[in-house]
Amino acid sequence: MTAPAPVSPRMERGILVLFVAASAVMGSVLALPAVRSAIGIATGDGGFRLLTDAAVLTAPTGTGAQTVSARYESAWVVADGLSAGARSLLASGTAAGALTTLLTIGAVMLFFLLVTWRRPFHRALVVATRVAGASLLIGGILSAGLTGLGRMMAASELNPSAGDVFVIGSAFEPIWALVGLGVLTLSVVFSYGIRLQRDTEGLV
Repeated sequence: MTAPAPVSPRMERGILVLFVAASAVMGSVLALPAVRSAIGIATGDGGFRLLTDAAVLTAPTGTGAQTVSARYESAWVVADGLSAGARSLLASGTAAGALTTLLTIGAVMLFFLLVTWRRPFHRALVVATRVAGASLLIGGILSAGLTGLGRMMAASELNPSAGDVFVIGSAFEPIWALVGLGVLTLSVVFSYGIRLQRDTEGLV
């Protein structure tokens, strides 16, 4: 049985460059909609999501599967005449989410670049992972908090003209805060790797 041919350095660099390009494209795809949404909300043309508890109209037909009852959980709203406070909170929360995405993708790109330069355990990587982890943890909570307050203010302002269909509340997904904690833990691993690499230099 013949051993598989080793990957050439040129092919390895090509794969890493492909990862960097894919990270850049993914970051743009994830961040651009949030940036456009923040600009749209700030200028008055953008929409945002509000929680609602409105019932869905059902008309039983007597044949096949039947919907007993259904309710809408959220609605995409384009509003006019919102207060400056509600609009600024919504725009700031959305912009904070976009900035968090860009910082995280930047840390991923730096990691692949350092691997390309044969320096995976570099001090810059520790700084980048700490920035990415802190942005995911703090930025995620900040984005959810600002957006949540803006949504509650918007729901309160729109309810009189919408028949009180919007819930004055907001949802919070803690998953990104947990991911931020994981990235911060990873930065500690990288710092230990740098220390180990420095201590073992010249031994081999």
